[in-house]
Amino acid sequence: MDDRFSGPMWSARWIGFDPHPSRDLGFFAFRNRLRLESVPDRFPVRVSADQRYKLYVNGELVAFGPQRGDELHWFYETLDLAPFLKPGDNWVAALVWNFGRHAPQAQHTARLGFVFESLVLPEQLNTPGGWQVAALPGLDFEMMQSSPSYHYIDVGPGEKVDGRMQAFGWEIGRETQELDWRKPLVVSGAEDRGTNSGGTPWNLVPRSIPLMEYRRREVPPVVRRGFVGDCPDARLPSDKGQLPMPLALEPGTKVVLDYQELLCAYPRLRVKGKPGDKVWITYAESLWNIQEEGQWWGQAGKPHRDVVEGKQMQGYQDCIVLGEAEVEFEPAWWRTYRYLSLEVDGSASAQVSLLDAYETGYPYAVDSSFEADHPDVRRVWDLCVRTAKRCAGETYFDCPYYEQLQYIGDTRIQALIHSYLSRDRALQRNAVETLGWSLMENGLTQSRYPSRQTQVIPPFSLWWVVMLYDQMLHDRLPDRRWLDAVPRLLDAYERLAEDPDHAFWMFGDWVPNWGWGTPPGGIRHPMHQMLLQVARAAYQRLQDGASGGDVSKPLTQFESLPEPPKDTEHACALYGVLRRMAGLPTRPWPESELGAQNAARSTYFYTYYKHQAMRPDDYMAAIADWVGMVENGMTTCPENPGHTRSDCHAWSAHPALGFLQWVAGVTSEAVGWDRARIEPHPGKLGRFHARVAHPKGDLEVRYEAGLVEVRTPVPATVVWRGRESHVEPGSHRFE
Repeated sequence: MDDRFSGPMWSARWIGFDPHPSRDLGFFAFRNRLRLESVPDRFPVRVSADQRYKLYVNGELVAFGPQRGDELHWFYETLDLAPFLKPGDNWVAALVWNFGRHAPQAQHTARLGFVFESLVLPEQLNTPGGWQVAALPGLDFEMMQSSPSYHYIDVGPGEKVDGRMQAFGWEIGRETQELDWRKPLVVSGAEDRGTNSGGTPWNLVPRSIPLMEYRRREVPPVVRRGFVGDCPDARLPSDKGQLPMPLALEPGTKVVLDYQELLCAYPRLRVKGKPGDKVWITYAESLWNIQEEGQWWGQAGKPHRDVVEGKQMQGYQDCIVLGEAEVEFEPAWWRTYRYLSLEVDGSASAQVSLLDAYETGYPYAVDSSFEADHPDVRRVWDLCVRTAKRCAGETYFDCPYYEQLQYIGDTRIQALIHSYLSRDRALQRNAVETLGWSLMENGLTQSRYPSRQTQVIPPFSLWWVVMLYDQMLHDRLPDRRWLDAVPRLLDAYERLAEDPDHAFWMFGDWVPNWGWGTPPGGIRHPMHQMLLQVARAAYQRLQDGASGGDVSKPLTQFESLPEPPKDTEHACALYGVLRRMAGLPTRPWPESELGAQNAARSTYFYTYYKHQAMRPDDYMAAIADWVGMVENGMTTCPENPGHTRSDCHAWSAHPALGFLQWVAGVTSEAVGWDRARIEPHPGKLGRFHARVAHPKGDLEVRYEAGLVEVRTPVPATVVWRGRESHVEPGSHRFE
C-alpha cells in the first residue's frame, strides 16, 4: 500500500456529530460524494473511528474496524478504494457507532469520532472536507436476553431496529427516510502516536494484523423441533428438516435453527409484516436444561449439544420492529451462536425472505496437520482447531460468546497453538504487545487487555513472561522494552507474599472447591510459587537468547529445587514444566502419591501443563475427555468439565498442540526456531504423519511400524529409542 501520507500530523481531522456527550451515543452516518473522470490504479486512504466503523463505497462493504487497541494505541486501517470506485459519481460512507458504557469490555473509547484521509482529492475527502453526518433514527441498543435469571455477557449490547423509522440506502444517497444531514463537528486534529502535540485523545498507530474475514456461510441451518415453547406448525418440517424460505412466523410460534457448529458470524435477515410488530432474534451456543427463575445460568446445565427436545432456548438478543417496507438487518457487531431462534410478539406475524450468516474472525491459516490410524484423532483435531479459530479475532479472546477478552493465561496457550498451526505470527506478536501495554505502576500486568476495567491476576503476569519466552523460541527475540520490564515484574510478584490479603486475584484453575479458582493460601500456595520459578527460568532463557547464548543448555541453578507437595496436580505439573524448560532430567509423574492425598485435579486449562509434566505413554488415553466432548455433540472445546459456562474456550484446545508437540515431538531449541528438537512419542498409535508449519518450511514426522522418518527445514536434534542424533536440513530415517 502506498505510504506517501503526510508526516505524524495528519491532513485530516477527527470529526463527530454533536458537542454534547448525551447526543454522541447511538448510530451515525458519515458520507461523502465524489465525482471521478476515471478511476486511478490506486486510491490509498487511511481511516479510523471511535468506537467502531463499517466503511462502504457505492454501497459495498470495504472494511470494518478499527483494530482493537487503547487510547494510547488507537489503530487505523490503510485501504485501497480503487477496486470499489467507478467513473462518475461515487459515494464513500461510514456507519459509526458509540455504545457508551454498554460497549464491549474490550472496547476502549474517548468519544464518538471519525477520521478519513485520502491521497486522492484530499480537499474533498480529508475530514471534514465534503463530509456530511446524520444521526440514524430507528437504530438503538440495549442489553437484552431471554434467560429467566441473570445472564452475564461482556461483548456489548443487543441492537434494536425500528423499521418504521430506519433509513435504508443512505450509503448511496438514496435514503428511504429523510435524514437531518449536517456539517460534522470538528473534534480535534489527527496525530500519530508520539507527535509533539497532545491535542487529541487518540494516539494513532497503523493496523498490525490483517483485516478480519467476512464470508457468507454456504451451509444452511436445519429446523429443530420439540424444545420448550415449540408449537405444532404443519408448515415447518420435522426435526432437522430443511429450512423453508420464505419462512412464515405465526403468532405464538418460535422457530429454532441449528447451524450444526458454533459460529462467529453476522446474521443477515430480511423480514416484513405489520408495522409495529416485533421480531426477536436469540443466540445460543446450545440449549439448556429447564432453568428456574433466579437460578444461576451454570446451575441448570446443558444437555448433549445436539439435543433440543424438552430444553430451553435462551441467550442474548436483537429486536426488529417491523415497518411498512421490508426490513433488512445485520448487526453492527457479530454474534456467537450454534442455535438461533426467531419469534414474534403476541398476536404478531411476519415473513422472513432471507436468512444468511456471514462468518468472521481472524484469517487463521491452518498450514499444519496431524493424521493417524486412530479413529478419534481427526475428530479431536477438528474440534480443537475450530475452537482456536473461533477464539481469534482482532485479539485472542477467552470465549467469543461471553467476554471476548484477551486473558493472558488463555492467550499463552492460544498463541502457542497458533504458532504450531500456522506460519503467520501477526496475532501472536500483537498479543505480546497489547498485553505489555497493560503493565502497571507496581510492575505487574493486568490480567487481560485491552479492557476498560482493570483486573489483576498476578499469576497471569508470570504467564506473560512465558509468552516472551515462547516468542523467542518460535518467532524472534521480544522487544527490548518488554525484556527490561521482567525483573521488576518478578520482584513485584514476589513481594505480594508480604501482604497476601492484598495480592489481588490469585486465580489458579477452576478447581471446584477453590473459591473463584484461588488455591488455599493464595500467593503462598505451591502452584503459585512454582510458577514464579517457571517465569524465572523463562527469563534466564530470554537473557541467554538476547546475548547470543545457547537457549537449550541445562539451567543447573534449578536442579536443587525440591519437589512440591503432592496435594495438588498443579504444582507437580509446573515442576515438570520447569525441569523441561531448564533442560533437566524429568521426574516420573507422582500419580499414586496424588491419589493417596486426594489431590486437587487440573481442569482443562491446566491439563496442558499436566500433560507436559506426566509425558503420557498413551496420549489418546490422556485426552479421553476431548473424545467425550465430540460424543457429547460439542463442536468446540468448553471452558470446564461438567456444568460449563462457555462452550468455546481455547485454553481447552491444546490437544491440537499436543499432537504436534508431544506425539510428533516437535519443539524448538533455538531463537527463532532455527534449530528443532524432534522426539516422537507414538504410544499406542500404529502410524501417524505430522506436518508442522515451521517458518522456514514444512517440518514432517512420519511414524509406522517402529520406523521414524523426518524431513526438516532446519538443523535438528532427533531423539528416537533413547539415541540422540544431530541432523542437518533434509530427510532422515531412524529405526
